[in-house]
Amino acid sequence: MIENTGTPISATEARVHFGEVLQRVAQGETLVVERGGRAVAVILSVEEYERLRKAPKQQEILDALWRPGQEIRSHLQGPISSREEVIRAMREERTLELGGS
Repeated sequence: MIENTGTPISATEARVHFGEVLQRVAQGETLVVERGGRAVAVILSVEEYERLRKAPKQQEILDALWRPGQEIRSHLQGPISSREEVIRAMREERTLELGGS
């Protein structure tokens, strides 16, 4: 579902006033084209399109957030059951790095 961040415009209005539509979009406005009261397209500037195209994809963000947890799980060689367990494991690792036993 499209967020209501663009100005709604009917498909007929967009077709009839296409020059004006292009001017509005060039000035930074985003238009949501509706047909029968339903959003069917979005018209936006090339700059906004490029910004969106270069933005990290949702899956890339989720993967980046998931990766540290996976590394911690593999390091602990099993599932994490509690915060206390994670803290204990971190303390043990720090103690080993500092040369303790």
